[in-house]
Amino acid sequence: MKKRTKWLALLLAASMAFASLTGCGGGEEPTNTDTGSANTESSEDKKEGSGEQIVNLSSNSVVVGLNPILNTTAPDNQAHNRICDTLVRVNAAPGNTTETVPGAAESWDVSEDGLTYTFHMRENAKWSDGQPLTAKDFEYTLKLMANPESASTSAWLFDGVIENFGEALYNNGKTPDEIAVKAIDDKTLEIKLVHPASYFLELLSSLYPVRQDKYEEWGEEYGSSADKIICSGPFMVESWSQNTEMVLVKNPNYWNAENVKLDKINTRIIQENATAVQAFISGEIDITGTSDPNWQKMIEESGIATAEVVPDSAPEFLMCNLENEYLSNTKIRQALSIAFDREQYVNDLLNGNGTPIYSAMPDTMMVGETPYHELVGDKNYFVKQLAEENPDPKALLIEGLKELGKPEDPSQVTIRYASRGTGEISKKMAEWFKQTWETALGINVQIDMMEWNIMWDKIDAGDYDIACGGWGPYYNEPSAILTLFDPVNGYFNADKIGWNNEDSKKFKELCEQAKNVVDEKEKAEIYCQAEELLVKNAIIMPEYLSNSPSYVAKYVKNYPICTNGSIDWSQVYVEK
Repeated sequence: MKKRTKWLALLLAASMAFASLTGCGGGEEPTNTDTGSANTESSEDKKEGSGEQIVNLSSNSVVVGLNPILNTTAPDNQAHNRICDTLVRVNAAPGNTTETVPGAAESWDVSEDGLTYTFHMRENAKWSDGQPLTAKDFEYTLKLMANPESASTSAWLFDGVIENFGEALYNNGKTPDEIAVKAIDDKTLEIKLVHPASYFLELLSSLYPVRQDKYEEWGEEYGSSADKIICSGPFMVESWSQNTEMVLVKNPNYWNAENVKLDKINTRIIQENATAVQAFISGEIDITGTSDPNWQKMIEESGIATAEVVPDSAPEFLMCNLENEYLSNTKIRQALSIAFDREQYVNDLLNGNGTPIYSAMPDTMMVGETPYHELVGDKNYFVKQLAEENPDPKALLIEGLKELGKPEDPSQVTIRYASRGTGEISKKMAEWFKQTWETALGINVQIDMMEWNIMWDKIDAGDYDIACGGWGPYYNEPSAILTLFDPVNGYFNADKIGWNNEDSKKFKELCEQAKNVVDEKEKAEIYCQAEELLVKNAIIMPEYLSNSPSYVAKYVKNYPICTNGSIDWSQVYVEK
């Protein structure tokens, strides 16, 4: 089995942030991602129209690097979204929906069979140094990602989607030059797919291009500093100190520069959530988020902000390592899953700012034009089904011990829980699960407190029992979550979670089968069968979706948060 290069892709903290990003990991604590501090000029100056349009953002997680081929964390992804142009963009639309809009490509054509996409580049699309941004740049980027030697962290997204991509990525008879991506000329890009994929444009919205001459010139240093990055988006990097601040300024060569409202975005590292909230209340911060009800009440009573709650699409879950002798048993995993009350969890740890979930899919998930849960009649709420079938989780655990030939004594069972950080919230979560499982099941829970990146190293090595994570899907279709657990090519493959049995093989077959089904209901039913194998067998234990509000100062305009957590910063402005 081909092991994937480590990618810090667990959405470890974003579910408690006010704006989570797709498929990316943040820090250990609830992060005020895309939170802002006011212009350094006074509020009166802003209202009177003097000074530059400046917003200062706050984050408690640093940007690790600015090489989009090696994109690792939520802050990395946020920065790329501001400084890199993509072929298309996914923006917020009315009614908590999304719309796909032109980016560097001003238009595109799709063949009648849905297998060939032809993109037409803008004549004025440019890099920040004034050179043209061309179809050849996107061809180079995709072929670079398909090269296993590039160690691309997001190449797996195009496995099984772009023709020959997976075969090249896994050295299975094809080379990167043979993937079905071709620049017909500087302004025309053709991409051929393995099967029709309604979500393909969404995938492309996270394809950040690199330029061949600069990538080869800077090598491993590409994206390591402000002078080793070339930009194509609405903003470019002026300065960057990893642990302190990143300053972005408007890119004068961006194709739509005349309509970009902000002159500068400063991102400052502020570790304490309370500090950011206090700064917001005092007028130093433009945008913030918090799950603390006391802070929420204070902000709301101040009258200085509007509150936005965007349906979260990033489910949080616990992940089991089936290499553990106890967790290899389905009934023991099921007992752990149904033994904790998800509503109580949300109330105790999230102050009610979350929605308990009983499936791997958020209710925002779509199949074509129809919500997935409607197509399957809500019958994918498998955790609820398990609880109804097994009202006594401790008895279920004892049955599992019998099947393993172990003593029917839960007190002899020890399970390690890997924390996702060492901060206060992480400690509370770990202690909550320890108390809950020990009380309900009579087992012993050992807490392994560790930094989130250390936890990821242990997941890669299979040195854990239960880990806490989550995932913001890159596109709005069930396969975006389900294929993560493909035992061979999934991000959480069998090397990491130990799921390698007949059920996992059936799961893979179902996911492959669904790809070629056109009828929405039929496709949804197949995905539901796959999800049942994943959730009802407790390979993962779904927990919750966050619904903490974001607070935006009333003088900040045009700040729509997309359901995928992204923000079109090119249209944000401060009302002067």
